[in-house]
Amino acid sequence: MSLQPPNLAPFDTAQANVNRPAADASRPAGAALSTRKIPLGEELPIFCEKCGYALHGLPQTVCSHCSIRQFHCPECGHHQPINTLRPAVQKLLGRLRALGLALLVLFKINFFGWLLFAWVGMGYGWSYRFENEQRRIVGTGNRQSVQYVYYAVPREIDTGQVMAFVCFGFAFGAVGRMLLLRWRRGYLIGLWFAGLVTLMLITGALWHRYDNRGWMEVRGGPFTSSFIASIIIAAATLILSASIVWGIWSALAQLFLPRRASQALLEWQINQSDRAAADLGKS
Repeated sequence: MSLQPPNLAPFDTAQANVNRPAADASRPAGAALSTRKIPLGEELPIFCEKCGYALHGLPQTVCSHCSIRQFHCPECGHHQPINTLRPAVQKLLGRLRALGLALLVLFKINFFGWLLFAWVGMGYGWSYRFENEQRRIVGTGNRQSVQYVYYAVPREIDTGQVMAFVCFGFAFGAVGRMLLLRWRRGYLIGLWFAGLVTLMLITGALWHRYDNRGWMEVRGGPFTSSFIASIIIAAATLILSASIVWGIWSALAQLFLPRRASQALLEWQINQSDRAAADLGKS
């Protein structure tokens, strides 16, 4: 029994070249996969959001009223945008944005509320100082006892007090101004801060003046030249810090961040005070 090879038709090279798909002109020689850019919307199956019709493979069109690329559903006529987020994603992003805004508002309320209360404490603590204790005999006869009484007198300004007001005022004015980017003028924010802090310092000083306790007596009013000078130093520091902090922040952002990232960040922050840009970002 002899083994004979099967009769094979001769290989037609010309016909094979005709049937072979045309090579992708954008593919480099030796590449395993095609580098042809896949149009947006063809990566995954997509369905009409109104009727559920499969839109994958349909031609993409551009509306005459806008520049949004979209599919035109042949089933119900719905215009399906392909370069925008899906409604479910938009709803999720909207909820996350609302949560972020709520947390930001809560943080700002706590920041300004607690630090303004801290300024009340500054007025309370730096308006008076304690004198040495003095003994007082109370009671009569065999029931006499010695009571120690402290005196609080108006405080004179010193280097420590100046440094405390300057450091706290600069930090509060700088951070507070960066939290209020919706207002363009930094010096106006500084003036508002100066007015609020002045009111808080006066409140703290009056609180200490009329804080009657048995072991302490307060002598004299708090509004001496030293305390007024402290208020002026705090107000001037607040106005200065709120006015120059944006320039400092811009320089640091350009120094430590890549150029494109720093420009995008600064433009976004600048647009916070632009009403038209802010309304556009909400839409």
